[in-house]
Amino acid sequence: QEAVAKYDIVIINAGSSAGSEDYTAQLVEELGQLIVHGTAIRPGHPVVLGIIDNKPVLGIPGYPVSAILTCELFVKPLVEQMLGVLTQSRPYISANITRKVLSPMGEDEFLRVRLGRVGEKLVATPVQRGAGVIMSLVRADGIVKIPRFSEGMDAGENVDVELLRPTE
Repeated sequence: QEAVAKYDIVIINAGSSAGSEDYTAQLVEELGQLIVHGTAIRPGHPVVLGIIDNKPVLGIPGYPVSAILTCELFVKPLVEQMLGVLTQSRPYISANITRKVLSPMGEDEFLRVRLGRVGEKLVATPVQRGAGVIMSLVRADGIVKIPRFSEGMDAGENVDVELLRPTE
């Protein structure tokens, strides 16, 4: 309660998990109002969103890729709104996925990809998946969002890639 009183927003990192060791949701519920416990995204499923003393509280998963992604999706827009700053979206580019990618039906998946040219074609190659594989973000040139109600993508399919770095 004291920590909440000092700040405009509270972010609890590594306190949110998919298992029984998730104490963040219980804590938020005891001290205030639990709004969300778990989202339909991968990586980053066990996010906690709540309000304590009229202040937003976010429980961010501890796995590095999950933490970074959920900060991008939830923390960044909230902070920008609180500061009155216009959200700057990243540019997108179209590419062909190099191999078939299977994805769970019930979650939006954020697939990290490397970009390259093969002849005149821009291709996106998936990098290693996993919420704890920090090198997947280091090596990635962009992110492809696989919508939650699809089973994935076929090799050669055209995808929109959110750029993490300039195309140069």
